[in-house]
Amino acid sequence: MIALLQAAVSLLASAQNSQATPAAMQKAVNLAGNIVQTVAQAKTPISFPVKENDGIWPNIDDLLNAPYLDSKNDLVRLGKTVSLITEYTSFGDINNDGLDDAAVVVNKPGVDESPHYFLAAMLNHGNILFNIADLPLGDSVNIDSHHVIDGKIVIDGRRYELLGKELRSVL
Repeated sequence: MIALLQAAVSLLASAQNSQATPAAMQKAVNLAGNIVQTVAQAKTPISFPVKENDGIWPNIDDLLNAPYLDSKNDLVRLGKTVSLITEYTSFGDINNDGLDDAAVVVNKPGVDESPHYFLAAMLNHGNILFNIADLPLGDSVNIDSHHVIDGKIVIDGRRYELLGKELRSVL
């Protein structure tokens, strides 16, 4: 795993130091990000069996069986610590690997059971979906528009991208 991460760093450094075109730079960033995501999945243990996706294109049933990050960053099943808000689900290729992933909103209630909503990036890797990163949305959520396009998650016009295993807002 360390060798894979070193390869990602070398790839980015060589692309940055060369006369690479913007398209070549983007491909290098995507490849390095995919390496980080693969290592992240391998290093994060899933302590329960996960059913493989129903087919080549993930669906809501696959999301219901997927592992999610809880407030301690452990991968868990949907339940008391993480619940899926199904009406805020979009499918599309988030990490530019040619496979559809998902962007979802989850609730991770506080100890007082008050809601805490997060945008969660669900990667399609090894024929399962898993939650690699999330970003806080606040204590209430009302989304009018959500979709995945050109590797970005777009919610009410605001764009988010996955960089390695970090979800961030972009301009």
